[in-house]
Amino acid sequence: MSQTNSLEEAVLRELIGVDTSVPPGRNYLEALKVAGERLEAAGFSVEYPVTPISVVKSRVHGNVVLEGERVNMVARIVRGESKRRLLLNAHIDVVPPGPNWSRDPFRLSVEGEKLFGRGASDNKGSVAAITAAATRLAFSTGFEGELIVAFTCDEEIGGRSGLGYLVENGLKADAAIVGDGSIRTVGIAANGCMRFDVRVRGQAAHSSRNWLGVNAVEKAALVVDALAQLNRRLGERRSSVPADPDSGVDYLRPSLTVAMIRGGVKENVVPPLCEITVDRRLIPEETWEEAKAEVLGVLEALKSKDPKLDYEVEFEPQNHFSYKVSPNEEIVQLYASSWSRVMGREPLIVGGLGCVDACYLAAKGIPVVTGGVSRTGNNVHANDEFVLRSDIKSFSKIVELTALNYLKRA
Repeated sequence: MSQTNSLEEAVLRELIGVDTSVPPGRNYLEALKVAGERLEAAGFSVEYPVTPISVVKSRVHGNVVLEGERVNMVARIVRGESKRRLLLNAHIDVVPPGPNWSRDPFRLSVEGEKLFGRGASDNKGSVAAITAAATRLAFSTGFEGELIVAFTCDEEIGGRSGLGYLVENGLKADAAIVGDGSIRTVGIAANGCMRFDVRVRGQAAHSSRNWLGVNAVEKAALVVDALAQLNRRLGERRSSVPADPDSGVDYLRPSLTVAMIRGGVKENVVPPLCEITVDRRLIPEETWEEAKAEVLGVLEALKSKDPKLDYEVEFEPQNHFSYKVSPNEEIVQLYASSWSRVMGREPLIVGGLGCVDACYLAAKGIPVVTGGVSRTGNNVHANDEFVLRSDIKSFSKIVELTALNYLKRA
């Protein structure tokens, strides 16, 4: 095949053309069939399990607008007598395109080595690469066992209704490759995420007699400052897991970000309410419950100093959480060896600062390694997102080699 007509690029072109932005998360089935019909033609049995909407609503916080069925795809092919099972996974959803694109975000644009479109790098490029690798594997006589391909939804809103739901309801494997990461690294860990809202209540009054009220914005400012101090303390902590050098730190570190603040009624009214939304990232050595207790301790200490501080805290349901696997796991070593063979140098075995669905596999004791088609500078989650053509083909080959070595015929 020529570069411009590669299977990877053909699949990516079709995938980019289907808007799977979440929210709202429409069109999942249409996008999944782009891959599923190719895999079925290659000999896979393909199913499209739907996550019940009740499950989705129980895992999504706030007023997120969701439309359409939460569809996933599971494809399987079995060869020989081996009972080994290898899972290949990537997510089909993307973040909304946002402003300032110089081209149609839902139409693949090609400029030299760059392939532009929403999801080109995160994460439809990996879906295309895995689809191509699995198709080639289906026509190969070199493997024995079960190869499972799962393309899943809703990763960008926590993943619990995508891969998380499948794993909780019986999807099993002996090892897994999750295509949601960097082409530059071999991933063995990732930070987790905890999000929460702090609602600070005051007492409205006319601004000309503000001493009769309690200013919720001013009280919230105390909360913001206390949380900023907590973030500075968190910044001194480090995981034992090395980080991608592009992240600016040598080892994974936790963080806390006051991401949004909303308050006020009118310029001449003492604000009676101010709401703060916070994002807390956890290293693998931290638990969600420990991090929650730490936040509550900070707020309780603040209230003990200011009896007029009236607040409530609401934590989102726990979705993506931190995890790590041993670099000595067989799947990690095989992926690293394949990476070295394709890329021509020794890989970096690191953890990621962002969240990934691989956490749901690790929680079930399934050894998992992450990789992908992204690299720093690809405008992930920004306008004019792109992926390099060579990176898609390289990742696809790495996945194929790893799978052949893991499921090699006796």
